[in-house]
Amino acid sequence: MKKIRDILGMLRLFFRLVYELIKNYRSLTDELEHNFLICKKICTKIVRSANIRLSTYEQENLPTDRPYLLVPNHRCFFDVVFLLAASEQPISFVAAKELFNYPLLHHYLNSIQCICLDRYTKDITKLKNSIAEIRGALSDHNLVLFPEGECSYHNRRMNKFKKGGFMGISGLNMEIVPAFIKIDRIRNIGRWMIPVGEVGIHIGDPFRVEDVSTKRMQAGEIAAYSQERVLELQERVGG
Repeated sequence: MKKIRDILGMLRLFFRLVYELIKNYRSLTDELEHNFLICKKICTKIVRSANIRLSTYEQENLPTDRPYLLVPNHRCFFDVVFLLAASEQPISFVAAKELFNYPLLHHYLNSIQCICLDRYTKDITKLKNSIAEIRGALSDHNLVLFPEGECSYHNRRMNKFKKGGFMGISGLNMEIVPAFIKIDRIRNIGRWMIPVGEVGIHIGDPFRVEDVSTKRMQAGEIAAYSQERVLELQERVGG
């Protein structure tokens, strides 16, 4: 019986999300901030519909005078919903190429200037283009990167942070902000995860690559250092 309730709850949230995406589609414009507010409104409704108590801690750590790169852990699909609902500043995401294949979703991704990243490509040209897009985005607005590359799902252990999204960011005048998304409980239906109860987004102290090392750090080193900072947050909040 409990499994049936979980499935019905997941379907209810899914159809609510689809309904909101269709309902607000024609309101999208070419303005990032306008489109972000639409996405934030949709995600806030989804969080409320799921009866999730969402809180953000140390939000004052987010820079307000220049773009930043937010690097959180990634438990499930809802992490994107939580971040959009909680953010007071416009944000966009480095998103997996597969997400852009969904007919309606890709319009929303494009509307908030998300970066399409092919996680499995071996084409150097495509990789260089993605790196250039990430650099360009960070010169203009805030960007969220999930360095694990995919959801860790019901496993509380973080996947190793991949270096791909960190390539080419050395020398940029921006800050990297670690974050830990603490989800107290998750109900899983196969690989579909439904967070339950309380969710906390914990923002860590920002850092710059040049503040960590005087030498030019490689992407793998930046990824490893970023994960250390997120793990420190996890240990502090008991996630």
